[in-house]
Amino acid sequence: MSAMMPRYTAEVGRKFNADGSVRQFAGNTIVCHLASASAIFEAALAAQAALRCTPYGYKFAILPPESLHMTVMELLCDETRRPEKWSSQLHVMASLNETDEFFIHTVSALPKPTVIRMCPQLINGKHLGIRLKPADVATSDELRNYRAAVANATGVRFPDHDQYGFHISLAYRLIELETDEQAMLEHDCGEWGRFVCAKAPHFELGPPELVFFDTMFRFVAAEGRAALKSRILGASGDAH
Repeated sequence: MSAMMPRYTAEVGRKFNADGSVRQFAGNTIVCHLASASAIFEAALAAQAALRCTPYGYKFAILPPESLHMTVMELLCDETRRPEKWSSQLHVMASLNETDEFFIHTVSALPKPTVIRMCPQLINGKHLGIRLKPADVATSDELRNYRAAVANATGVRFPDHDQYGFHISLAYRLIELETDEQAMLEHDCGEWGRFVCAKAPHFELGPPELVFFDTMFRFVAAEGRAALKSRILGASGDAH
């Protein structure tokens, strides 16, 4: 009898290949990177290492350390060209280079929070990441006001704008878990979450950064975007 075929998730063929290698999934976003010397960075790496050691860890694509970040506000993705996930100020078929230039002009002109204080809450087993919340009212207000300013300036306001949950993604699920594996994951996430909360009960992030990406493995600032494959293709007329 032949072995059962893996039950791949929607991330396979979208952000990743079946073997876990990364696919082109290009766009732009606003993030806060984790400082490599910070407790939250070390805690995130420890949680990823623990995931690798589990019997089901091979079913996940684990993000590289340099890509670990908290998303402040999602912008646009090349493969998600729907009005509700796009800018009201840009044509839905605008090229990536055009969207980049638009955000460089609009987002870069906005005042940014200087210090963002966050607290981990738990590790979400459905979307493998550390769920976060603002550590104080000042941070909550600053994030809300900044996101509102970005939305007003760019015309990007997704349906979940007011309910958006801050998080640090650790890995993407590629293959659906069996019932026993899911139970193990839920138990493990509880353990890892308690570890992260004890290791970094609160932490600071620097100002939000407008970044650009080809894949989920690398996010670059404006000066690095010209080398991204998707932008080179776009400049030659081979992309949208």
